[in-house]
Amino acid sequence: MDFNLSDELNMLREMTYKFAVNEIAPHSSECDKQEKYTPEIRRKAAELGLVGAWIPEKYGGAGMGILGQAVITEQLSRVDMGIGTNIITASFGCEAIYLYGTEEQKQKYLPQVCQGEWVSSGAFTEPNAGTDAAGYQTRAVRDGDDFVINGSKIFITNGTVCDFMVVQAITQKKGTSDSHRLS
Repeated sequence: MDFNLSDELNMLREMTYKFAVNEIAPHSSECDKQEKYTPEIRRKAAELGLVGAWIPEKYGGAGMGILGQAVITEQLSRVDMGIGTNIITASFGCEAIYLYGTEEQKQKYLPQVCQGEWVSSGAFTEPNAGTDAAGYQTRAVRDGDDFVINGSKIFITNGTVCDFMVVQAITQKKGTSDSHRLS
């Protein structure tokens, strides 16, 4: 088995590192001291396909898969893990949309994230359950065409900077098998 990176992934690695040195390094110290979020750097990264790179091209991503995403994460983190995390986590929560969302949801949300225009957030962790879905208390109850969400979430990645949020909630009563997809 060959564990070497493909030529394509090697080029991605080199390009990502060069981007990090040129676009991130000059701002690292200031951003760290001021705890500054960097949407302008995220947008530049998106122009190179570094935001949501795991997302297939059909939905605006670079189609680099999880290994490509790992290569990008590694190279950004070599220069500045904080700013690198802002770029990498801009698509946090989009995994649920890609795997379980409707085609309409995929077309609406994923390209905007990959273009650097929107930031996604994932609200999964609960105070008394962590990420143990069996212990979740947050409920989503249908109210006409909408859902009303009741519950508490903590440690919401991108919660203060997101354009939309994916919330994990229970949509069925105990003992039933009805489930709903929220939009």
